[in-house]
Amino acid sequence: MKKYIPVMIACLVMVLTASAQKNQKDYSKDDEKIYNKLANLFTMDKFVKCIDECEGYIKSDNTARSPYPYLYMSMSYFAIHQDQESFDMKKFKDPLRKALSFIGRFKKKDKSGDIQKENSDFMRDLMKGALLECANLDGKKDYKNLQNIARDIAKSYDKDEGMLITSGVYLLHCDVKPEGERNIDAGMNLLKKRKDDGNTRFEYDQADILAQSFILYTDYLADAKDAAKAKSTIQFAKGLLPENEKISKQFEKVGK
Repeated sequence: MKKYIPVMIACLVMVLTASAQKNQKDYSKDDEKIYNKLANLFTMDKFVKCIDECEGYIKSDNTARSPYPYLYMSMSYFAIHQDQESFDMKKFKDPLRKALSFIGRFKKKDKSGDIQKENSDFMRDLMKGALLECANLDGKKDYKNLQNIARDIAKSYDKDEGMLITSGVYLLHCDVKPEGERNIDAGMNLLKKRKDDGNTRFEYDQADILAQSFILYTDYLADAKDAAKAKSTIQFAKGLLPENEKISKQFEKVGK
């Protein structure tokens, strides 16, 4: 009898697996309907209506699992951020922060990453828009709003080395040192792991953001009179991005 037990267990596992696959619902048609509705509203610049529809989908237990409402919520709020004169900003307060928050939630729903790839232009534009806003707030010395955006960046881009380092430096500018240093360390540790794994190929936009983050960080270190750390950091950056002109110029400035 004992010799039949493994066979019986294997058969039971196969039956349960088949049952689970049979009961697993195919949401592709539902997602297609959601996508078509939201994409249509967004392309017609009906951003407020698109937000209302997204909220309905997100609040419904039947559709909250779909990535599209979170994506189009982010896209609509970012569109409002870029055209604030056309909207009641008392009603749509902090649209960039909302765009960042929803893109973070979207990425968790888009487990395969396929929808992110399909919307790579928007993903890139949002990242650059967030970094531009940080630079503007930093120039105005608006440190209250700057640290809010920097925290949102770290939360929504917790696997992106350049965004983490950048958020950390801006938090240092806000004199939020422990948190800023943690974000920088997180980004640097991800980069060191990539280097150890031999995975140092970066897409153009990713490399550009990473280069800017190293420049921002080493400028901060130089201003803080930490020349040794500035030098070692830009040398590390030079090893990762040997052909990047911005890194080469910064290396000439602080790396020798």
